[in-house]
Amino acid sequence: PSTGVRRDVPLTPRQAGGLVVMWESHETARIGVELYHVGRQALEDNPFRAISPSYVILGLLAERRVGPVRLFVNGENLGDTRLTRTHPLVRPDRGPGGRWTTDAWAPLEGRVVNGGVRFSW
Repeated sequence: PSTGVRRDVPLTPRQAGGLVVMWESHETARIGVELYHVGRQALEDNPFRAISPSYVILGLLAERRVGPVRLFVNGENLGDTRLTRTHPLVRPDRGPGGRWTTDAWAPLEGRVVNGGVRFSW
């Protein structure tokens, strides 16, 4: 800004990092783990807080081959981190531009687990 004072950019964490590890047995199975850390973020026009807490996201993937079929299961955000566990998404009154919701700075969907079958010929 023109005042010469530095400030955090809203919705931009100061620190963020991730680690993904995969183990694979050639053409038989694989297992993967992903871990992400998102640091605190400055929030703008949020009536509930000025700075978000940091959070961690954990995911797992497992796949097994049985003949021409691959069975897999995938879990994302297994710790069930959600913005709405920290404060409501809906504002108590209209914000700038007439919006009724706060900006999303963390996942909204919570834990997600899915699985499936892949065919290969």
